[in-house]
Amino acid sequence: MDNINVIEKKQFYLDSIAKFCDKCGNAYSLDDLNILQSSGASAIIHFSCHICKSKHIASYVSSNMGMSSRVPINTDLGIDEIRKFSKKEVLSLQNILDLYVDMKKRSKVIL
Repeated sequence: MDNINVIEKKQFYLDSIAKFCDKCGNAYSLDDLNILQSSGASAIIHFSCHICKSKHIASYVSSNMGMSSRVPINTDLGIDEIRKFSKKEVLSLQNILDLYVDMKKRSKVIL
């Protein structure tokens, strides 16, 4: 994807999803936005306010009927953390149960 296309997409998402930070009201700039995933009619976008440092992830879905929806989520994850964790394998229910059982046996858990 060339740089001009990325800038156009970022501007579209700024206009369509969020122009201003939900926390401090500051206007987002193109540098505050990262496109995590984009495929045709949907995208996942990360916003990071350069003033108050709050972070938001939003999903955007557009239909062929001209309607769109967006779902913003507050987060404390930065763009590098999101990319790192998105490449991890999915945990099974058995993995979670094993961890729970192991932690339940311990009197103290130290991280």
